[in-house]
Formats: sequence, C-alpha cells, structure tokens
Amino acid sequence: MAGMSRCSVAVAIVAIILWVSAAWAGHEDGRVLVLAPPLARADALWMAAARGFFKDEGLSVTVRWVSSGREALQALKESRDKQAGAVAFVVVGEMLALDAWQSTEGEFAVVAPLARDADGYVVVARATVRSPDALRAAGIATQLGSTAAWVLGEYLRAHGMSERDVALKHEPPEAILSWDPAGPDIAAFVVREPYATRALQKNGDAVHRLATAKGYAHGYLVLGASRRYLREHAGVAERLLRALDRGRRHAAEHRDDVIAFARDMFGTEPAVVDADYAATERLLGVDPTVVSDMRNLVHWMKEAGLLGATADPRTLFELGPLRATFPERLAADDAPTTR
Repeated sequence: MAGMSRCSVAVAIVAIILWVSAAWAGHEDGRVLVLAPPLARADALWMAAARGFFKDEGLSVTVRWVSSGREALQALKESRDKQAGAVAFVVVGEMLALDAWQSTEGEFAVVAPLARDADGYVVVARATVRSPDALRAAGIATQLGSTAAWVLGEYLRAHGMSERDVALKHEPPEAILSWDPAGPDIAAFVVREPYATRALQKNGDAVHRLATAKGYAHGYLVLGASRRYLREHAGVAERLLRALDRGRRHAAEHRDDVIAFARDMFGTEPAVVDADYAATERLLGVDPTVVSDMRNLVHWMKEAGLLGATADPRTLFELGPLRATFPERLAADDAPTTR
C-alpha cells in the first residue's frame, strides 16, 4: 500500500506495543496472535478487531501490524522453531504463502483466502503502445518475483508471448514515478495501484493504462497458519473465521469505517485506502477462480525457478475450518482438498 513510508514509524510503534502483550497470546485457545501488514485488502481483519467481533466469538485476539508478509512469516517460523511460539495466524500474499508452503515442506497451510484484486494490477504503457503485440522485444519493467511479475507472465501468455519475447527489467514499483516514457529503455511498467494512477497523473497523455490483471490473474491476501497449530487448537480457526466474516460484511457495507480505521491507526490518506477498497473482492471462501489462479501461479513459479517442488495447489490449503463454518463457500467440484 502506498503511504507505508509515511506510516512506517506508526506501524513500528504499534507493533512494539502489541508485541509486549504477545508473549502470552496464542498459547491458550482463546488467546490468539495474528500478524498482518497494514493493507486495506485486509479490512475484514480491521473491522473484526475494531468492532469487537473476535470478542463475540470468545477470542482475545492481538493483531501485530508488521511491515510485510515476509516479516510475518519470519515470526511464524521463529515461533515454530521454539515449539511453543506465540504466533498463531499470519496474513500474507499468495506468492509468499506458496513459498512458505515449500520451505516448510507443507507444514504451512492456507486456512482461507481473505481477499483478491485484479483491477489493482496495471500495465502502464507509452501512449504509442496500443496493443499487446506492440510489446514484443520492448522493455517492460516490473518487480521480478512479485505478483505484478506473475500478472505480466499471464498477460503475455494470453497474447501468445512469454517473458522471453520482451526485454524484462527488474524495477521496484516506485520506479515508475521517475520513469521517462520518451526514453529508449522502458516501454511499459506492470505495477500495483496506486503507483499506476500516480504515474498516469504525472505523465498525462504520454502514457496510458494498457490493461489490468482482470481476466488474467488476481493478487490475493490469505490467512495462514501451521498445520500443527490447527491440530493442537481445534476450533480456534473456526471462531476466527466467523468473526472475520462479520468483519468482511461490515467492511463491504461501511466504507467510511474502513477509511477512518486506516487514518487513525496508520495515518493513511483516504484516497489511498479508497483505491484498494474499490478494487478489493472480499472472499473468505474457495471458488473455481481461486483454484484456477493457484494452478496458474504454481506453473508460473515453477517456470520462473521460484518453486522447486512439483506442487498440487490443493495441498496448500487446510480447509477443515472453512468447511466446518462456511461449507457453501467451497466449490463442490473444484475445492482443494485437505492434505
């Protein structure tokens, strides 16, 4: 999310305060520590915490806001290594979830996808690039190994190309803000909002929105945990999911509450939250699109050398809690099975 640099101090302070009480969180079934980055796509978590929905389920939930999903997974690993750690659940992106599944040999599992977004991933191109075919042999910048890079791969494949047909350049998303579209090296960027909108505002008619990820791929936020934790704390995930579902519905119906939470907790500008809010599809379920996206992601990560194992994406999920709470949200024929 944009604004992270402006709110990083606030996030660090909140994380320190919350971590003081986290030593006991997660050891008892009613006490749960959740680690999550301050992303608006996780507004179901925001609202469940702010509106007391966790308490209604008999849970004492501590949310530790971290700078990234990678930091959350590192804390989860340290907890697992200690055999009695405080971290119970993490909120991460789909690619980090698969990486964690691989590095733990399947011990890490996704309990449920929380949200997904396609319109927020954008191909911003020079004004003269009017079609996918115009990108052949052209320089395309994106952050390699990211969801944006996966979106680019799916976009190119859908139009009969691959990354080998373009001049791929590794750039962080903020690099688009200093991009000179008239320069010879880069014809397009693939980035996540709000960087695309900011680049369009900066460069005017010199650039345009060539495509979004819609129809090609989605970026996800998922709720994950260790399978050991789920086995040893039966029923906790189910209660957490019920509270998150209430948070999901409240977020969808009360945009102003989401914006106010982000402003008060993280100092995030309303326009930044609004961009994420509008593009977010709140899930808490597994439908055929989830399964298709995960299969495509596994294939892409294998080709990119990011995934060593031959992975059946169904083994990424531990769906017992979701099946027990919202069985209607598991696609009958396509839902991943429990490992």
